[in-house]
Amino acid sequence: MTDYFSPEALQALAANDNDPVGIVRIPPSELLLTKAAIRRMAIAYRALLPCSRYKLVDLLDEIAWGFEGVIVGAEGRSIDPLSICADTIMRTDEDPSCSWLGAFLRFAVHEPKQAPQKRTLPRLELLYLVLVIRYPSVAARITA
Repeated sequence: MTDYFSPEALQALAANDNDPVGIVRIPPSELLLTKAAIRRMAIAYRALLPCSRYKLVDLLDEIAWGFEGVIVGAEGRSIDPLSICADTIMRTDEDPSCSWLGAFLRFAVHEPKQAPQKRTLPRLELLYLVLVIRYPSVAARITA
């Protein structure tokens, strides 16, 4: 049986993602707020975009701001890529050091014990958005 979320399989799949311009859609919350989706995203980030949690926040902005296509939110509205601020979404008064991102990345190794809380949805949407912009073939497997 093929392990579609092994680092090698993800890198091979990502190598085929050559056309970054187009339309990307953020899936509905019920698809992102699952243990399987958060685990798959964590595995993809660890394999394809390995960096520290602080560097990851900068990388999220860089990828989102550089996107020249159309972003459609889960509710069907268009989102301007330049209106996205990963710093605001990822860093909060309760978590200025982005420790949530560190915990998120650990889900690649340790399965989450519960589904993500609804308050984490903006973070998960941003993480999914950046993944679908950079690696659409990989992102398609996140909510499958």
